[in-house]
Amino acid sequence: MIKQPRFFLVYQGTTYKEEKELSCLWAPKFAKGGIEFHHHKRLVEVKRGDRVIHLVNRKIVAISTVKDKAYDAEAPWEQDKEKPWHKDGRKVDIDIVELDDPINVDDIYDKIKDYLPKKYSPFNKDGGGVQGYFFEIGTNVFNIILNTDYTDHEKPKVLDFDNLKEPSGSSSVQSLKVNRRSTTWQKYFKNQLFKLWGAKCAVTNVMNKDLLIGAHIKPWSKCNDEEKIDPYNGFPLTPNADKLFEVGLISFLNNGAMIMSQNLKPKDLYYLGIDEHTKLDIKDENVKYLEYHRENKFQK
Repeated sequence: MIKQPRFFLVYQGTTYKEEKELSCLWAPKFAKGGIEFHHHKRLVEVKRGDRVIHLVNRKIVAISTVKDKAYDAEAPWEQDKEKPWHKDGRKVDIDIVELDDPINVDDIYDKIKDYLPKKYSPFNKDGGGVQGYFFEIGTNVFNIILNTDYTDHEKPKVLDFDNLKEPSGSSSVQSLKVNRRSTTWQKYFKNQLFKLWGAKCAVTNVMNKDLLIGAHIKPWSKCNDEEKIDPYNGFPLTPNADKLFEVGLISFLNNGAMIMSQNLKPKDLYYLGIDEHTKLDIKDENVKYLEYHRENKFQK
C-alpha cells in the first residue's frame, strides 16, 4: 500500500527567514516551567514526504516537503526576547518552495473551515489564528488551498471537486480528486521542478520561465495525492516539448535517452527545435513514472 502524505501548517513570524535559510523547522521540547505543548511535540509525527504549509502574518507564503523524521537538536539561532525558549528541541529538515503569489488566509477561510480538525485546529471558529506553532490540517484543506484560483477583480473561487464528501474534520489521508489543476497548483508544481532541474526546459534548455510548463510524467488524472505533487513525477518543458511528451510522440528510457514514436517524423522534431539525441539526467525516483509513461502513453 502506497503511503499517503500527511499535511501540516506551521505558524512562523520572526523565525520564517531563519528557518527558510536553514531549510528546517525547529521547536523546543519544553516551554517555561517544563510544560510540553502539543503544537511543539507534533514535530515527532512527521515523516519523509509529508507537506507543510508556511503561514506568516496571515499569508501562506511557501510549501515545504519533509526530508526525514524529526531529530533532537539545539535551537539553530541565538535566544533573545522574541525567542525566549529552551535551547533543547527537535528539528525537521525540509525542502521549501516559496509561492509566487502568497495566499491570504482571509480569502480562503470560508472554503476550508468545515474541513479543519475538530481538535487542535490552527484556526478558531471566526478564522483567527490560535496560539501555537505546528498543526495538522489534513488532505482536504491542503487540496482546497492549492486548487483555489485568484484574480484581481473577483473573489477567490474554488474549482469543482469530484467525489466531494461530507467533511470528516480529522482525516489526514482522505483522497480528494480534482478535475483540473488551478494556476496556484501549477505554479507550485513548476517551482518544485525548478529546484530539481533548474529554471530551464529539461529537453531544449530554454531558460525563459514564462515559456515553461510543469509537465507531469504520469498524467495528473491517473495520480494519487502523493504522485500529483511529487517533483520526480515531472519535467519543466517548453510547450513544444510538453505537447510531444503529453501525446506520447516522445518518451525517455530509464537512462534518460529520448525515444521517438514511429508516428513522429525526424523533420518535425527538427522544426520544433528538439534534438533527437537528447538525453536527460534521470534520477532513480523518476524511473517508475517513466515506465508508466512508456507503457501507457508512448505511441510505439
